[in-house]
Amino acid sequence: MNINMLRNFVAQDHELIELIAVDTQLKALANNYAERQLEIPEWIGEKTVEIDGVINAAVKAERLAELKKIKAQESALMDRGEKRAVLAARREALEKMVG
Repeated sequence: MNINMLRNFVAQDHELIELIAVDTQLKALANNYAERQLEIPEWIGEKTVEIDGVINAAVKAERLAELKKIKAQESALMDRGEKRAVLAARREALEKMVG
């Protein structure tokens, strides 16, 4: 992706994989500036913060969807203790991640 595309990137219009790819490019660009002891352009930091926020929201939404699915599966498996315990462990881990 060229510099103008990075500068004009609109995070809300893209899928998670694209967001992570652009985030990686921006962070690499910032690191390159830092390694050369150059001032990092302000727009790089602004875009990184914007994209990080959208990525975090998307990850949280995915975890909440998985949590909902697991809770439904747990309910359907009430007579299968072992499977229920595995799902409960994953649910607890997701709940901690989501906050």
